Parts: sequence; structure tokens; C-alpha cells
Amino acid sequence: MLAAENLDAVDIATRPESHKALATLAAQRGVHVLCQKPVAATVGEAREIASICAKAGVRFMVLEMWRHLRPVRDMKRYLNQGLIGDVYALRLLAPPRVLRRTRPIDDQQPYLADLEKLMVYDTYIHHIDGIRYLLGDVTSVYARMSRVNPVIKGEDRLFLMLGHASGATSSLDASWAVPVERPTRLHLGDFLIEGVDGALHLDPYDAELRHVTLAGTTVLEQYGGSSIGGAGPMGQGAFNSCIGDFAASIRHDRPFESSAEDNLKTLAIALASYESVERGAVVTPADAP
Repeated sequence: MLAAENLDAVDIATRPESHKALATLAAQRGVHVLCQKPVAATVGEAREIASICAKAGVRFMVLEMWRHLRPVRDMKRYLNQGLIGDVYALRLLAPPRVLRRTRPIDDQQPYLADLEKLMVYDTYIHHIDGIRYLLGDVTSVYARMSRVNPVIKGEDRLFLMLGHASGATSSLDASWAVPVERPTRLHLGDFLIEGVDGALHLDPYDAELRHVTLAGTTVLEQYGGSSIGGAGPMGQGAFNSCIGDFAASIRHDRPFESSAEDNLKTLAIALASYESVERGAVVTPADAP
């Protein structure tokens, strides 16, 4: 394909272990690279990919679409407006994903059963990027993980606590081990962002973003029930926005909204969570391999 076609860019949508080789092929042809998350199994390899593209004179971006989701954009906008003042805490009860306890564990992604790093590396790296987008850089990482499902290799229960440079603390609580008690209309998870002047609550059951203060509660935004996956309009819109930023940034020679260097920070946090579990201690993103 690269030899036969005069391409401007490629989107590498394969498993992480093939990203470096495919990005190198594209870079050698002078083709700009958009790459799916997670970009690599280590921060070092991710930096290598970015360096290969930079030396070849092509642009490189990781497709992280979660921060392009409308509710996440809305929360960021209200935070930027100072609606709840200085933020000191964020709590995210992540949406569940129940895997079968026999193989194949999932019809669409049966390979998940063999990932030794599962929930954070494959899925909640999205949520980590969203939390960084909302609260800023992370300075400390503490995680607890466990496995309940006997036919998988990775974790299916997670608690992650992040300390931010701003002084805020965020937590992510997630389980893929128990059945869904009540399905949500908005499959993003339950967000509560607390500030000195009130709170923002993204309620996945009512599909609403609410402003909560001592004076009462106001509905700021309402959303149609939607999955964030590509099959749903909200998810597709986020992909469109992210890919649009990639294309427009190349066309007009402007910075990406989420650069490769920025995404390396997200990858480092995700990998540091496993390091925290291994050590049984608080670590920093710099401790990620």
C-alpha cells in the first residue's frame, strides 16, 4: 500500500506490539502517523516511535479520543469558567464491563483474556487521559488491583489514586468482576468533581451534568443515552473530532491538541499503576518502565 499509493497519513489501528514497526515503515515513506492507544508497552519504546517520526520529518500523534467526548469537553469548559472554584478532588466510578468466566471471554476482543496488563493498559488509559485533561499533570500514583475471573491473566478489579501537581487528588474505582446491577444511559462512568465553591456531577443514569452547591442543584447539560463506542453517535463524534484535529494540524502546520509528548504522560501513569502494585507503594510517573 505504501509503495503503491501517494498517502498523506496512516492510522495505525493494530495491537501495540506492532506499532513501532508499522510507524517506522510509514515514517520511512514520509507519511504522517496517527496511532491508536496504548502506543507501546513501555514509555521508552513510545519515545522511540516519536523520535523515529521526528527524525523522518513526519508528524506523529496518538489517537486519544476520550477528551473529545462532549461531556468531558463540557466539564472542562465549566472548570475553565471557574464555576466551582479551585478543584481539590475528582472521583470516577468507572463503567463496568463484565467478562465471561469461560473462553472466549468477549466476542469482540477475545484476546483480552491473555493480557497480563488488562484494565488500565487496555481501557482505563482513556479515563486517565480524561482525568489529566480535567485536573492537569500527575505527580504521584497509587494502585490496588486483583483478579477474580479465573480464566483471565490480568486484573479485573482496580482502585487507582492520583496526586496532581495542582494539589488535587483523583480516584478511579472500577470492576469487571460483577454483573451490572442497573444499566447506565451514558457509558462514561459517574464523575464527581469537587471544588471550593461547589461540585460538578456527571450522572450516567440520568445522562445529566449537574452543578451542585449549598443553594441547590442545577442541570447544566442533558445528553441522549449513548455508548462511547464507535457504534454510538457520541463516541463517533469524539473520534471525528480527534481525527479532525490530526488532519487540520497537519494541513495548517499547527500543534496537535494532544501531542505525542502529552500522551506519553498518560502512558507513563498507566504503566506506573502496575509498578505501584508490584512495589505495594506510591510511585511517580517517572517510575514507569
